[in-house]
Amino acid sequence: MIDKEAAANLFKMADEFIDVANRLVTSDNKDLEDVGAALRYAAARFSAHETAYKSKDLAAERNDALSWFTNQYSEMLEENLDQHIEHFKSLKNKAESH
Repeated sequence: MIDKEAAANLFKMADEFIDVANRLVTSDNKDLEDVGAALRYAAARFSAHETAYKSKDLAAERNDALSWFTNQYSEMLEENLDQHIEHFKSLKNKAESH
């Protein structure tokens, strides 16, 4: 588990990427799905670079890297989907109570 300061820095950097993505959608009128695909491609490309840079034998470590990055992404996506479910449930409950 990462400490609170490291987590805060990670979220701050992530927010910078999200700000760029939001600008592409809102100001530059790019398609939401295209921006999402570009972000995923950029993450995959940078993750491959990160792995290659740190690796002593990329071919031998390839499957472990795929597994590790896949698990990381799955955990992050699951957490964020759950947060969105709760957010929209809260909005629906507020609308129904008015």
